[in-house]
Amino acid sequence: MQDFFLIWQDVGLLLYSVLKAFLPLPSLEVILTPLCLKNPQKWVIYAMEGAIGTCVGGAIGYMIAKLLGKKAFSSLVSEEDMQKGEDMVKRYGVVAVFIGGITPLPDFLLAYLAGFTHMSLPLFLISDGSARLLRSLVVCYVLKTLKTILPFDAFGIWFSLFILVYFLFKWGYKRVRTYHIKK
Repeated sequence: MQDFFLIWQDVGLLLYSVLKAFLPLPSLEVILTPLCLKNPQKWVIYAMEGAIGTCVGGAIGYMIAKLLGKKAFSSLVSEEDMQKGEDMVKRYGVVAVFIGGITPLPDFLLAYLAGFTHMSLPLFLISDGSARLLRSLVVCYVLKTLKTILPFDAFGIWFSLFILVYFLFKWGYKRVRTYHIKK
């Protein structure tokens, strides 16, 4: 999978970031890490592509949830988590979306929550897009800086593999936990 993104870089990153914004996939850092370590001079481009893709994907998730309501993602999370998220979005609005977008929370849920709570689409896109851009810029800048400070040519593959395994494990753990909570 990593080879696909190293060969197709920009297209792969854009496609993954669109899908990641409304599907329960591992964090965008899984893709940003090897790309930024391989081509640190393109860190701003990668951050922009990640932000644009997640903004487009967020709009797709928003529209799915607006059309289908809670059933759009009821199989993805427990009823308790859905209620907590709904209460949070209703109480804090775009601030909840912004904070959720810059943290490693399951951010794909933000689009669904905003859609079925009928948050304003333009406000959602501005808040979500700016949060994703900020997060991508910080992550890519740190990776670019690490590439120039540490000899990542020797350790880059192992570091990328560690990041990939970490986020896949985290994603799998959440899926298992959600499955067991629903039973």
